[in-house]
Amino acid sequence: MKKGMDIFGRQYEMTYRNDTHADGSVDKMLFEQMVKLDDSTVGYLYDLYTDLSNRYVRGSRATLENIVDGIKGETDYDTVNNIVLFCRKIVESCNISCKDMIFGGTEEEIIERGTYWCTNIARVACVLFQIAGLPSRMLITANTKFPYCGHNVAEVYYNQKWGVVDPNAGIVYKHEDGAPASAWEMHKNSEIANRVVFQEYPHTKNDGNSIFFSPGEQYESVGISNYYVDEKEKYSYETSRLNDFVGKIVEHSGRKWAGGLRWIHGEDL
Repeated sequence: MKKGMDIFGRQYEMTYRNDTHADGSVDKMLFEQMVKLDDSTVGYLYDLYTDLSNRYVRGSRATLENIVDGIKGETDYDTVNNIVLFCRKIVESCNISCKDMIFGGTEEEIIERGTYWCTNIARVACVLFQIAGLPSRMLITANTKFPYCGHNVAEVYYNQKWGVVDPNAGIVYKHEDGAPASAWEMHKNSEIANRVVFQEYPHTKNDGNSIFFSPGEQYESVGISNYYVDEKEKYSYETSRLNDFVGKIVEHSGRKWAGGLRWIHGEDL
């Protein structure tokens, strides 16, 4: 079983180790503990790995609880969709430059200050789902055929099945019959994500990587990391600012990857 920052290869390990979040913070720890989803681990990851019981204690996260109580839907799908849309609104209303952005912190702090950083907004969604009584976990995805093509989303258990959501883009991934689409299914069949994005959320396609590969190819490699709402004391929520390593990648991205996607810190040497 492959676990840790190196599950996607040495180049991606370097990017995770130099991630802009503070060393020892919850976000770095979620990278450290992720398990690679593959043929050898799929049975374990979709059976025993994640606790499906309701671990949230009412009143323990009052601010987040009030948010969930205000957007909870009539069905589990409605609740999932409403939480994803809530997170998307945070992203859309955030006009902070990366140079001025604060990274990490508690979910309450992230919501209050705003963010469009996928690592942080996926963590917010993960906790909101659990407060709503829906098991959830973090997904770290990567298209390892290209440099710097990592993304953080979440997987939530509803309607008796795991389903991927992208709270940063406001997407709930489903099959054509409406059943949740799991990370394993999307990893095995890129057309699931392609259909959803192109047919149901075409406005989300215009990101920096879309000129290099289709949305479904983002799930070429997947890591899964448990993050439980009742284990807040287990983690450090230290915040940080943009570091030089990630800053140069953001700058390169801002130029629409001029000259093509390439490792710019010598990760491939």
